[in-house]
Amino acid sequence: MSVWRSWIGAENRGPLDRWLLGGVLLLSAVGLLMVYSSSSAMGVVGHRGNDLYYLQSQMTRWFVGLLLLLGLSQLDVRHLGGRLGWITWGITIALLVFVLAFGVEVRGARRWIMVGGSLVQPSEFARLAMLILLAGTLARRRGRLNTWRGLAAPLGVTALTAGLIAAEPHMSMAILVGGSGLAVIFLAGGSLWRLALTAIGGGALALAGGRAYQATRWDAFLQGMQGEEGYQVLQSKLGIASGGLFGMGLGNGMQKHFFLPDPHTDFILSIIGEELGLVGVVALLALTAALVLRIFGTGRRASTAFGSLLAWGIGLQLMLGFLLHTVVCLGWGPTTGVPYPLISFGGSALIANMIALGLVLSISRRGSAPEPAPNYIGGLLMVEPRGGRG
Repeated sequence: MSVWRSWIGAENRGPLDRWLLGGVLLLSAVGLLMVYSSSSAMGVVGHRGNDLYYLQSQMTRWFVGLLLLLGLSQLDVRHLGGRLGWITWGITIALLVFVLAFGVEVRGARRWIMVGGSLVQPSEFARLAMLILLAGTLARRRGRLNTWRGLAAPLGVTALTAGLIAAEPHMSMAILVGGSGLAVIFLAGGSLWRLALTAIGGGALALAGGRAYQATRWDAFLQGMQGEEGYQVLQSKLGIASGGLFGMGLGNGMQKHFFLPDPHTDFILSIIGEELGLVGVVALLALTAALVLRIFGTGRRASTAFGSLLAWGIGLQLMLGFLLHTVVCLGWGPTTGVPYPLISFGGSALIANMIALGLVLSISRRGSAPEPAPNYIGGLLMVEPRGGRG
């Protein structure tokens, strides 16, 4: 019973952040609506006339994610910052290795495992497990991050996670994982020049070990999206341009009728632009930005270094995710496979994001202690613990 009380930590728990929860529910509700609109034609053709096929699947995973979000918001997540963080990360690393050896291959990439008839993408959970472990490790190493020895463990965790994901291959997810990991290390006080050198070295290795299809996508981008590899982005831009200011109306878009591949996942923002217009896209981006800023605010007010770093890391991953998705849909970068957080179809991404946001809600409920707020010095997040672990 005492262990359970420690995990709940009711004596230190404040009210639920209704603005943060409301933003999550609103954004995910928009996602469900747009998943149906962008996938209905695919359901009719590919699943015996069932236009609700993809929506039903996404709603099931949304419900599971919501239960996990609400449950985690009740717990004291500081317990994740120690040994349990290593265990969780180790399990996801083992799953990434398993994927490389025995995973389901789709379009030349091995990113999924089959669980109970459904495809699960371990990289979505590995990126969150990495942040939990990094936050716990960095909270204990503050003041020792200006040497290679002090940086060895957090850089090793980041490099191994990103490297296994890149080997699937899933380069855009590897960039998201590596970038967010380095950013969290920097916020904890990591040496800027050492981190910059690490990023340059990692980028060089990625280019040297890049697959043929990745080079083809870069060539297509640099040549103005010509040829087969540029087809998706050209159709995406055409859809957004067709939407104009106010769009063609919800459900009236044409690109989802097999002109634009993956309209419900990698290019769902294009369908939003086509059907809801520039106004709809701007409103969605504003809502996403507000949610990310709320998460950053939670990190700034957190009562422990672990909670602060974890919240900042989660906010950074969400921000990088929607930025990468937006850049591709607008044709500002080569085609990647990054879904729009909480919007695109995909059970693993949705559940992982809901778990992450449940952790942020838990941090926010324990971040209102009357101690002074963290200090920002020289661009570094200098967080001092205010009681409790980490």
